[in-house]
Amino acid sequence: MSYRPPRRALTVLLPAAALLLAGCSGSGAVHVAAPTPSGSAGARCGALVKALPGTLLGQRSRPVSPASTTTAAWGDPAITLRCGVGTPGALDPASSEYDPNLAHHDAQDVNGVCWLIGQTQGGGYRFTTIVQKTYVEVNVPASYAGQQSPLGGLASAVLANDPSDPARAQFNCI
Repeated sequence: MSYRPPRRALTVLLPAAALLLAGCSGSGAVHVAAPTPSGSAGARCGALVKALPGTLLGQRSRPVSPASTTTAAWGDPAITLRCGVGTPGALDPASSEYDPNLAHHDAQDVNGVCWLIGQTQGGGYRFTTIVQKTYVEVNVPASYAGQQSPLGGLASAVLANDPSDPARAQFNCI
């Protein structure tokens, strides 16, 4: 003899199970510290975030918390974007990482956007635009290692909404 739960129990448990699974699937909001650029940088960031693709590396966009016009996220674990971040350490004279010629740092051109490449504490990567007028930072968790880079999927939105700064044209991106 097999046990069949009462129909009423199923009508209560199935929606609860669906909510639980949705919480595990990465569909909830991702906490992303929001930069607060002002003036024209803020406007560029707002336009850039609106122009970002709905999917990146096959991962759907996710809501961010706090809600912001300067941040975006995709997938689980989340690939995050922050527009209007401060000057990267390699380009900041006040930083111990200062390397104005990028002799000890890697920079790469991906579809017309020059990205400074760095590692995060968790073994992932941080990419920061260095020729555009506003610094845009993309953090990619280590679990995406070995996959295609997400930067190509972001290039058209960056180029269309954040023009290059002639004062930064000296950086050599490979």
